[in-house]
Amino acid sequence: MAILMHNMAQIEQWLGVYTKSTPKDFSRMASVLDRCDHPELKTPAIHVTGTNGKGSTCRFIEQMATDHGYSTLLFTSPHLEFITERIRHNKENIDDQTFIQLMNEVRHHIEALKIESMSYFEVLTVAFFIYAGQVDVDLLIIEVGVGGEKDYTNILPHAVRVITSIGKDHIPSLGKDEFAITKQKAGIMHHGDTVVVGEIAPEYLAIIQDKVTQEEGQLISYKLQPQMDIPQLGFYQVWNVRTAYAAFAAFTKGNGLYFNQQTAIEAIQATALPGRMELIANKPATFIDGAHNISAIKVLLKELKATFADKRIIMYFSSLDRKEINDSLDYIQAHSDIELYVTTFDDGEARKEDDYLVTSDAKFVNNWYDDYKQTAPANVDAVVVFCGSFYFISEVREKLQSEDIYENISNF
Repeated sequence: MAILMHNMAQIEQWLGVYTKSTPKDFSRMASVLDRCDHPELKTPAIHVTGTNGKGSTCRFIEQMATDHGYSTLLFTSPHLEFITERIRHNKENIDDQTFIQLMNEVRHHIEALKIESMSYFEVLTVAFFIYAGQVDVDLLIIEVGVGGEKDYTNILPHAVRVITSIGKDHIPSLGKDEFAITKQKAGIMHHGDTVVVGEIAPEYLAIIQDKVTQEEGQLISYKLQPQMDIPQLGFYQVWNVRTAYAAFAAFTKGNGLYFNQQTAIEAIQATALPGRMELIANKPATFIDGAHNISAIKVLLKELKATFADKRIIMYFSSLDRKEINDSLDYIQAHSDIELYVTTFDDGEARKEDDYLVTSDAKFVNNWYDDYKQTAPANVDAVVVFCGSFYFISEVREKLQSEDIYENISNF
């Protein structure tokens, strides 16, 4: 196969030209995977969905598997800085040259099948599954992109399925309310699968139980797992670690693999979580967090108030214009002790000042970076939190860690 693209810039350029918003249709992916002799079937998997907590849960599972001596391949999204973060082999991002070779192979199959266009996430999901067929690993850990039933990762016919949480996000694409969203997320279950659930309200759990019964599967609750102390910030991470623990225990049991409770707990305690209450600078203490929907914003504010009760809290929030953020901004503004600033970032879909004015009277900052640099000397004793879109906190992380603006900048 001739090399079509030689560097990461050419990869990004091709993705920008080829990928488009396309009708949800598994046939395109299925045709590519069939041509590749179905690499997605080679290795057993844990498949993770949920409104919040997906990425953290995947990282906890990855660390537990590694510390048990198992090899892993993780697929996650979005990326914080580099597209190669989306595919992690044994806790290391796929390297550029391997990724370039992989994407050339993907392009070769797509063009051979004369597929006119695919979505960005669809192409990367195909790439992950093709790569999964090329490496020898014990476990695939796969994070859903959006929803569950109609997500491209749901081409997997069998896996341990995980539903971390239910809340409002991606409305109206997933449905008008949490009940419709629950049905979409429960749709990742296929016949006979084990489903692990996190902190989910009883009325939504009933929908999941109905799906499990219908598919003759097994339901496991995080609440049945051992309590454990963890160093990660965020009280909600206790839900995620017990959910991850249950999923990994179920996976090892179902596949006849070794599992040790103490090893699992120690692995959880050692897990790093980029973009989840991640400290990226000191003076002032500056965190980034991917909270953007109302469910995540509520738990973020609860954590901030509990952990930094005696501190002044300054928050910069930014989102993509397609996201529903009214409830989130209203909730933050109802807490007068949180100094809220809405802002924009370098993305064509990022909300601009006029977009915020339609629904919020929060103070708009046109350039968050300049504002942060100018105000930081007067706010050294405060806590600053950047939250909202992962694309936004990705920009924040990259800019604040790219130069020595303040002492003690930490690169996690």
